Amino acid sequence: MSTHLLGLASLFLVTLATSVIPGPSNFLTMRVAMRRGRGPAFAAALGTTAGCVLWCAAAALGLAALLAAAPWLYKVLRIGGGLYLLWFAVALWRSKAEPAATEPPPGAARAAFLQGLGICLTNPKSVLFFASIFSAYVGPDSPLWVHAAAVAVVVLTCLVWQVSLAWVLSVPKTAQAYAGAQRPLDRLAAVLMAAFGASLLWTFG
Repeated sequence: MSTHLLGLASLFLVTLATSVIPGPSNFLTMRVAMRRGRGPAFAAALGTTAGCVLWCAAAALGLAALLAAAPWLYKVLRIGGGLYLLWFAVALWRSKAEPAATEPPPGAARAAFLQGLGICLTNPKSVLFFASIFSAYVGPDSPLWVHAAAVAVVVLTCLVWQVSLAWVLSVPKTAQAYAGAQRPLDRLAAVLMAAFGASLLWTFG
């Protein structure tokens, strides 16, 4: 029992560190929070969390074994993720500044959810995390309650971090400050997204 609890505690710390490290999902939630407000930002956070749930399911079904048997699949995921991030960066770069609005436009929450889900699913770092670190805690010899606890630890850590990010950065003062510098901040976000995408394509071989 104590060994399993220590393992779950270490999994929590690794998951928290992975969540906090700047990456595409965090940048998306930050931008949506400052540009669209709290509702769409929460939707982006839920989209990212839904991606974590799907990766947990994939790990439980043998993601590590699948990637070991078909290493080309990881290359496909890496290339696809890189291209998606580059496409998203171009869209950010070309986006036009908008006046500060008290209400998000129709469909903003749905779009934010799909973007959060898409970025999480196409991020090869997620593949590596769930195929290696997470899979180590849900091995065939682990009790069922450890499997359930590991999924809960990862999903709740991801959800709490993303929702906290959305909450803090969607306060009115932050949104107003962003409204005054939308264009340069959007282009900075585009450069960062493009850098992530390019790094995936550069090292895919």
